[in-house]
Amino acid sequence: MHEQHAAPTRTRTPKRVLGVLGAAAIAVPLIAAPSAAFAAPYAPPAGIDAIKSGSYMPDYLQEFTGQVDDAAVFEHVRHLAVDIGPRVAGTSAEVEANAYVKEQLDSYGFTTRTETFPVSVSTFANVTPDRDLPTQVSWQYRPAANALFTNTPVTAQVFDLGTNTTVVPEDVAGKFVVATWNATSATRTQLLTDLATAGATGVIFTNTTANQALSNPGNVPEAATGIQVVGASLYQGERIRELLSTGPLTLSVTTERSSTESSNTIGVRPAVGDTDGNAPILYIGAHIDSVVGSPGASDNASGVGIMLESARLLSQYALDTEIRVGTWGAEEKGIIGSQVHAKSLTPEEIDRTIGAWNMDMAGTAHLGTPEKPFGFWGLSLTKDGINNDVLNHADALSGHTDRGPLNRGFVGRSDHQSFQDVGIDAAVFSWMFWSERDSIVLEPTYHMSNDTIDYVSQERMGVSAEIIGGSAFRAALNTLTVSVEDEAGKPAAGVPVAMSCGTDEGWREVGTTEDDGTVSALAPTTECDFAALGANGAIGGALDQAIATDAEVEIALINDTTTPTVAFDAPDGANAAGWYRTAPITVGITAGDETDDAPTVEFSRNGTDWAAYTGPIELADEGVNTLYARATDGAGNTTQLPAEGPQEFLLDSVAPTLAATAHPDARGDVTVEAADATSGVADVEYRFLPDGAWAPLQTEPAAAAGAAAAAAAVTTEAFTATVPLDAEAATVEVRATDTAGNASAAVTLNFAADATVKPEPKPEPKPDGKTPPAEGKPAPGKELAQTGGPTLLAYGAFAGGLLLLSGGALLIARRRALRAELSDS
Repeated sequence: MHEQHAAPTRTRTPKRVLGVLGAAAIAVPLIAAPSAAFAAPYAPPAGIDAIKSGSYMPDYLQEFTGQVDDAAVFEHVRHLAVDIGPRVAGTSAEVEANAYVKEQLDSYGFTTRTETFPVSVSTFANVTPDRDLPTQVSWQYRPAANALFTNTPVTAQVFDLGTNTTVVPEDVAGKFVVATWNATSATRTQLLTDLATAGATGVIFTNTTANQALSNPGNVPEAATGIQVVGASLYQGERIRELLSTGPLTLSVTTERSSTESSNTIGVRPAVGDTDGNAPILYIGAHIDSVVGSPGASDNASGVGIMLESARLLSQYALDTEIRVGTWGAEEKGIIGSQVHAKSLTPEEIDRTIGAWNMDMAGTAHLGTPEKPFGFWGLSLTKDGINNDVLNHADALSGHTDRGPLNRGFVGRSDHQSFQDVGIDAAVFSWMFWSERDSIVLEPTYHMSNDTIDYVSQERMGVSAEIIGGSAFRAALNTLTVSVEDEAGKPAAGVPVAMSCGTDEGWREVGTTEDDGTVSALAPTTECDFAALGANGAIGGALDQAIATDAEVEIALINDTTTPTVAFDAPDGANAAGWYRTAPITVGITAGDETDDAPTVEFSRNGTDWAAYTGPIELADEGVNTLYARATDGAGNTTQLPAEGPQEFLLDSVAPTLAATAHPDARGDVTVEAADATSGVADVEYRFLPDGAWAPLQTEPAAAAGAAAAAAAVTTEAFTATVPLDAEAATVEVRATDTAGNASAAVTLNFAADATVKPEPKPEPKPDGKTPPAEGKPAPGKELAQTGGPTLLAYGAFAGGLLLLSGGALLIARRRALRAELSDS
């Protein structure tokens, strides 16, 4: 903070049925509970759940402040104050500090540039000890105005003269002499003359005052102009003497002058979509320089660290506001850098600028006194701070994050003055005590050599970053207004509203509507879904709403209690027993709702694990395929199909297997073994070749037909039966069929003529050349078609019409019902 300041001047959708089509939906993630549709006029159910439970994400301001990393702020301050040290305007240290800021801003995605401007020359002496203690101290001193300036290091051991100001020992030659400051000019002049005459390399005057200011040697006598004469603080002198108490100490001292050029570093992050350069502008800045001899940890590495953390967080959001951050050079020389920049702004830029946030000494650990306790203050340039937008945003942010109202005052003396002077609302933020009578009361280390890292508070700098960065963020956000109407189309008051934006994994609380049915919130430039819940359970939503400046969102509540419809769309092709023989079975699901254009449709194979339905489902498992379906509308009404138990789709695409052999000793006896693992063996049949009709070989159906066949099916049939042969040789085929209607490969059996029966005389040919069959005997292969069984002839092999069974006797009966069903399929 600069020491001096001159006073400034100045509708619902009709009922429809939805046929849901698309690709197969087997391999999709499974979900356990129904998920309502996200189509208007409904709200996403997660949003309604958040409202009901009050389980919200932080709002954007809470999210921003919650991300402040005070350790990162502290590390910025440590690097500037410890690794770089005093950063006097126009010095290489100031250049190094600006380079560090540029590196950080570049990493955050800002476009950076440097502004240079002339400054007056500063003189200083940088000292390097050959050993040091852990606690930081400044090793920069103030040189005499007319003493030797080397610009190169001068190295020598240290001799402590102590409080002796009259007697010069002989062994001071070639050494830096540490002497206690004497308030009498004549005494100092004589001492310097004697030390120069004795061959001292230089003299370090240590101050005696407790305020840790550097002593100022001023002009030295002519005899001492050829040696280095510098002034140090009491704190710095104590460090030298503490080191000397443990052994010899060597110092390298470089006295030099600064350049006549200082600089600002400006980082810019353009507004989203601002191609014409008309977006609002927002400034966050802090001066980067310090006074001679001071590491400037509080004044003002703290401000720079807070600015960098604010810039990092702001870079994570899409904003309609152009963000400009700046480190201002030469503030300690008269608020020069910020003034140069502010005066370079065009009237149009000034008109577009929301405000300038300035941080100066925003991290001291000093607690103040009981009469003048330190707190966090926001100070405008003039007394009318109530009209200052920067302070108003900071006050709102402080209250929103439960820190209470912002302490407000007014003062100049820092870079906010430069912006206020050109017509931009500006404020400086600091930890201090302020009253209208006392103005500002700063920490004891202000502009002192002990303004070191040891006297700043990481916690306080975090608070500063929350309020300063958070209030700037607040000013850059878009204001959106949500209007809610009830079922009658009238403004709905007292309705809670939630929103989920961008990549949010949850819902943020918007608030509760006022009497006019509206509620406002802040959001970056993004897209959001909205949900609202009326006291009577009516819900409403608005999806994919683009949020920009002054966005307006409309929600109409609806109270829907009607469940949707859902049905399976099964393919043709099943037989009378309900079996399909071709895989896969492709099953569609259709759903409809009188209000919801697109109810959510899901399916399950087990009634527990549900998947989103995106298109016809392919069922390819042999046997029983179970399927459930459900539809849920945007109000959460759900219909499940079937209500109890699964829908079964029966598939058997594999034919049964069959083994059949003729008994070698009993002509006509056939041993059969048929198997089917899915729908089961339904029948075993035979026929005479070449063109006989198929007839049942066994006695009874293996299992009843129908949907229960899979559970009750006979998978294996083993038996012996007799084929009704006459005396002639015959060729017979045997096959098995399953309940689904699949037929096995046929087995061919050859039977020789019956040698015990004499052949009939060969009849004479008819005139047409055909030989008539023997009297009373049907043609081979025609017996079943004519009589339903073998013709009883006077052959010993068929006497009594009995069939001799190997392994048991089975009556041959036609399985009329089952064969009729199978032949139909």
